[in-house]
Amino acid sequence: MASLNSNHVPEPCASCPVKGHAFYGLCRDDDLIEISRIRKGNSLCLKGRPIYREGDTRDEIYVLLDGWAFRYILLPNGRRQILSFLLPGDFMLFPLMFRKRLPYSIQALTNVSLCIFSSGEMADLLAKRPPLAHQFGSACANETIGLDIRLADLGRRTADERMAHFLLSIYERLKKRGYAIGDSVPFPLRLHHLADALGLTATHVTRVLAALKRQGVISLSQTRLTVHDEGELATIAMASPSAE
Repeated sequence: MASLNSNHVPEPCASCPVKGHAFYGLCRDDDLIEISRIRKGNSLCLKGRPIYREGDTRDEIYVLLDGWAFRYILLPNGRRQILSFLLPGDFMLFPLMFRKRLPYSIQALTNVSLCIFSSGEMADLLAKRPPLAHQFGSACANETIGLDIRLADLGRRTADERMAHFLLSIYERLKKRGYAIGDSVPFPLRLHHLADALGLTATHVTRVLAALKRQGVISLSQTRLTVHDEGELATIAMASPSAE
């Protein structure tokens, strides 16, 4: 992972472009000043490169400033399960504040820019500032809820329901963060990403996507997802459009 502006004093966190989506987005001004104080700089990770490898020790944690990444587990036989996709404002590796190693890896899906913090200094700051710790705990709770929903997707939804629910979730997340243009959002995922996230083969993913396109529910280009009928997508997914 290449470092950017390692000698540059970071801009205040109060002016961070993804502050509204980060766990510290609703914090008091004095908390933001303290977060700015412990911030170490920025890093760039190129598309396809690892951000974190399973089992590594690391004293840094990150907030994603730009681009997409994903968490995954790689089995000994080479099969991969993508656990979650990370968007601007999401945090990475925060469990390293509490344990030495993590059982998953993180890879840059696109070129990404990261905001760097010391895991130890962040843990100390959260211990000293209860309102900030509360915001962090809320963000962790939301992530846990999202993972529970994904578990239900993989365990009980059909392939069609699984795909529809996943697309709806990504679409809603991007809309809430201001990345939608009309009914269209960025979508750099490829068939193998969808297959590894949803527990399907690439062939099955192709068939399910083709069916959604034929029904006029969605369309996909190389870089964007357009949802033409959000209500129908939610019906297929067995969810309300704003459930997440």
